[in-house]
Amino acid sequence: MPISFHIKDTTDPKVKAFLEYIKTLDFVHFDRDDIPTWQKEQLDQALDQHKDGTATYKDWNEVRKELFAKYKVQ
Repeated sequence: MPISFHIKDTTDPKVKAFLEYIKTLDFVHFDRDDIPTWQKEQLDQALDQHKDGTATYKDWNEVRKELFAKYKVQ
């Protein structure tokens, strides 16, 4: 049965030592998800659209204007 846990402070020397130790254990599979699954799926979809030519893009100036209007930035 897999067990998951989260470690917040990876800058603490004790945490670093712990992580290095558990990497040496043969029954531990060290897996680090840098992005959530839903976000990876969106990125994969966007890449597929880019590759097959169905992606649409907006000009940066247009996007900038929309964001400035949305967030009332001048």
